[in-house]
Amino acid sequence: MPKTKKATINLNGSSIEIDEYNFKKDYLIWKKQCESVSSEVMASTGSPHMRGASKRGKYPKNLYLQMKAHVVKYLRSTSKNPGNTGTSTVIDQIDESILNVEVYTLKQLDFLEDLSVELDEILDVDNINPRNTLFTSMKGAKRGEKIKSKDGESVRAKYKMEGGEEVPIYGHYRDPYFELKYGEPEKKGWWSYEKNTANPPLAQAIYGSGGKGESVGITKGLVQILEEALEEIPKKGSNINLSVQRKSGSLAAIPSVRKAVFSLLGRADLFSGGKPKLKQMSSILQGMDFVVGDKSYGRRTASPSNIVTYVGNLPKLAGPVDTFRLNRFGATAMASLILAVIGKKTYRLKNNNYLDIKGKTIVPKEVKKSWSEMLWRD
Repeated sequence: MPKTKKATINLNGSSIEIDEYNFKKDYLIWKKQCESVSSEVMASTGSPHMRGASKRGKYPKNLYLQMKAHVVKYLRSTSKNPGNTGTSTVIDQIDESILNVEVYTLKQLDFLEDLSVELDEILDVDNINPRNTLFTSMKGAKRGEKIKSKDGESVRAKYKMEGGEEVPIYGHYRDPYFELKYGEPEKKGWWSYEKNTANPPLAQAIYGSGGKGESVGITKGLVQILEEALEEIPKKGSNINLSVQRKSGSLAAIPSVRKAVFSLLGRADLFSGGKPKLKQMSSILQGMDFVVGDKSYGRRTASPSNIVTYVGNLPKLAGPVDTFRLNRFGATAMASLILAVIGKKTYRLKNNNYLDIKGKTIVPKEVKKSWSEMLWRD
């Protein structure tokens, strides 16, 4: 059975390990698929036939780059898009979040969720929604005679067109009219007479190739991948090699820690009279894996995962902490943890001695009886 790949980050002396997120693999596949769809396949290369102010120049060479440039650049001179919004900034931020973040904190998860909502809202803005990119066509027009080139010059239009009604079309320009006039095949499903129904390559990249229209091979759209990410991240548990930076006693609220400490308190070999061998105890705890669980002792409002990150002075993680090990856990921290677990200053050990931690516990003094008390005892 192949080993699961792990991702690890180091923060404040602690190391956080997690199984790699599955959605990251899907994202890399999506990005590669988008980069493999050329501007020629998209029928979106920029036109060499435009002149003057209408000249568009060459479009980005693939679907991924055209997504990044969507709205921001390469607009038709008659475009109704404002040119300062679109998917470009969002795509860059999503790319950075997915490729650069190894283990998600709650704050990073919230940010990714905001990006997902922003991307999804593109559908609600007509002049940004790639399904509603506006073009003009002639519905019902008929092909006329073939256009002859003059003096060997190439001509874009191949045939004269007759009749028809000027109508808006959405999504893409390669409709039946374009095919009749220019001799280039219609891109079925990429265009529509109605809003929100076309499925051009840019829409397929965002929402997937499934459904209506000629597919460019995008297995999952970016929106689908983000939905998977937002579902997977909060469920993905981590394992922490914990460097204690704050009150070690806070760990007493975790049942597995309490059980381990009480076990140590029951061992006679770890005491000299009532004095605990703190260094030896802390060494034993450092060799243990503690299950964090979802319930804390005596603190109903405290999440065990949040207790662990608090003690390590770590940001709150988006997913639960499954297990942790103690790192850099000394005698002072061990003493504080014992006191927090027993919850009182006087504690009798199984060896009948009282727990004796200098300056921290109270050891009752032995009461000596007088001779008269001993003589007159019942």
